[in-house]
Amino acid sequence: MNVHDLADRNAEAHGERAMRFLLIALIALIATADLFNIRMSLGRGLSAENALLYVLCVGLVFKLVAQQPFVFQLRALHACFIVLIVYGVCSVLAAKFLVAYPRYSLIASGISLKSRLVDQVTYFLVFFYGLRESRNAHAVLRVLFMAVGVGGSIAVLNALGIVQIGDVGESDTGRVESIMGEPNQDAAFLALFLPGLLAVMLRSSGVWILIWGTALCASIVAFVLTASRGGLVAIVLASIWGSFLLRRSLPLSRIIPFVITGTALIALLVVGLSLRFGDLLYTRLITDTFSSDMVGGSSGRLEFWSLGLGAMLNAPITLLTGFGWDVWSLMPFPRAPHNQYLNLYFHLGVIGLTCVTALLALLVREARAAIPFAPYTYKSVLMAFVIGLLAFATAAFFVDLYKPWMWCWAYAGLVMRMAVNIRAKASMVRPETKQPSAVLSPKDRFGWTGSAHRCAARRKAATTK
Repeated sequence: MNVHDLADRNAEAHGERAMRFLLIALIALIATADLFNIRMSLGRGLSAENALLYVLCVGLVFKLVAQQPFVFQLRALHACFIVLIVYGVCSVLAAKFLVAYPRYSLIASGISLKSRLVDQVTYFLVFFYGLRESRNAHAVLRVLFMAVGVGGSIAVLNALGIVQIGDVGESDTGRVESIMGEPNQDAAFLALFLPGLLAVMLRSSGVWILIWGTALCASIVAFVLTASRGGLVAIVLASIWGSFLLRRSLPLSRIIPFVITGTALIALLVVGLSLRFGDLLYTRLITDTFSSDMVGGSSGRLEFWSLGLGAMLNAPITLLTGFGWDVWSLMPFPRAPHNQYLNLYFHLGVIGLTCVTALLALLVREARAAIPFAPYTYKSVLMAFVIGLLAFATAAFFVDLYKPWMWCWAYAGLVMRMAVNIRAKASMVRPETKQPSAVLSPKDRFGWTGSAHRCAARRKAATTK
């Protein structure tokens, strides 16, 4: 890159300060509303967070039209979004006018569709297209991680009775609730961000390693005290699955000692927490898990799932089309489905389930594809995103997710911006020089890319001879 290109890039990065500030303000607003359980309603279906989100969206459209040529990126991802929303709208209309379910409200279902699909897509688009420079996306991402760490810290302090801030902490059931306000959703939410907090801590130094280490430890404690068995299963499976997918970037010789150390520290943490929350952890993790009653062992989930699938089998066409958006609440079921995938399948059929599954798979694929060419600063962020998203997707099998999706899509938008930029830069490099080791930092404190450096050194020595 010549001097003029570097100057242009720096000017563009500085030009994004306003958008970066607005995105940080949106994160702060969402975190404050969730942490203190403040309903910033401006009317039915509209809140202060949504208002700021829509203002950002409109401003972004004007910016893309007036200041720079629009580049349509991640087309497969956008296609899934479009199909999902269009089919959701069609299902609302069909449920109201074709099937004509009793007590089905067109307005209430439309607002629910906007909140749970359209707004989520908007979060991704704003965070993805709002910033063009990876350094700015990374800066906003660190703010997002810090918001998660602050929420976890306050939840733990409240649960221990040290302070009383916000509306988080120990619930009536004895389980800890963090920013999401419900233990199972909090477990999925924290599982998404724990790998990212770990990656940021490992990349920090000085006083920052203490700050990020505190945020990470508090989030781990909050995660354990949610006593969510689904969250624990998600973390374990995602760690194994993610290690396999990232095996070329995470050598086994480094994974095993890291896993042993982490397991030992978590075991000590659980023992320490047992002094105060021993009854809760024993009941949730031991007594309920090994219950002789399968329905009781699953906290009633098998019953909810069988009722939903049984209703679909009684109307076979719904196995393909679904019942229509927001129809579960009209059924004589005792509880929500407690399964994000069953929820989507019940309401939107094969199309809805396929689109959401494809969205998650595409995010993992894009992040993985950028890892070999990523600078060391971003490499750990991409790997943490893959593992965190796998944990989030696994946890969604045991709980309906509402609030966490907004955080997930904001996180995904920032990481995808970095991934797209990395791959675009790699594609402009000549084939003979496009080697992953060429963009790796020599400061590899943890040996994750040591093998790549050794290969590069051998190639250089052979060329010299």
